[in-house]
Amino acid sequence: MNRWCIGYKSLKISPVWVLIFCFLATGFEANAQNLLSDWDQTLFDRIYDAPPRQEPVWTLMEGISDLGDYRGVMGVSILLMAYGNDSHRETGKLLSSAYMGAGILTYGMKRLVGRKRPLDETLGNPSMPSGHASITFSVATILGYQYPKWRIPLYIGAGLVGFSRVYLGRHYTSDVVAGAAIGTAMGVLVWHQRFTLLKWEF
Repeated sequence: MNRWCIGYKSLKISPVWVLIFCFLATGFEANAQNLLSDWDQTLFDRIYDAPPRQEPVWTLMEGISDLGDYRGVMGVSILLMAYGNDSHRETGKLLSSAYMGAGILTYGMKRLVGRKRPLDETLGNPSMPSGHASITFSVATILGYQYPKWRIPLYIGAGLVGFSRVYLGRHYTSDVVAGAAIGTAMGVLVWHQRFTLLKWEF
């Protein structure tokens, strides 16, 4: 595909993630970009709750969206590390590692892609990918490994956060999908490197 795609076998990286990276790194052809834009806009128009707002659904969606705020995840992680037992402290460390990694990747991609938000006239805080989605899916992945019985509800909750971002007019659907992929990938990476990460004192 291009030079970024060479040698993935030697690095022992999953081919799926290599394909995703190559797809993003090479950019879209004009027709594919138009198709994606049309698809995004159509889904946005169907999901977004344009004024006048539908209460109390709008208020509920705002509350769900707030669950993906980085400050809440950071606060829970700090509390677990500061006041929890050994198991809770480990969970707090893994959550911190996953959401910080997802946050760095998300911020970098926002600056690289530079996509306007659906309702913005100018480029303020870029739209692609969704930070709320990347954070909630990283958390859902870590907690899903820690507590397998809760994995499906956790991912449903993360999906609802992503849906709320489109419903509230903050993101396109592809922003949420990209954020979910980043968060899930970072959660998987952190979990498989947990024995190394848990040796760090922070």
